[in-house]
Amino acid sequence: MLKQLRNWHGRMLEIIQKQTGLTNYQILWIAFAEGLFFGLLLGWWWFT
Repeated sequence: MLKQLRNWHGRMLEIIQKQTGLTNYQILWIAFAEGLFFGLLLGWWWFT
């Protein structure tokens, strides 16, 4: 089950990468920024 999910996610990422023309490095930075944003948002919501 997890292997299928990983394969699906990898295929989707490749499709999106081809459509947008982003490099692997750019996608990693986007994922980092997204995680940071949602982490801060969740932390703010949890502790206030």
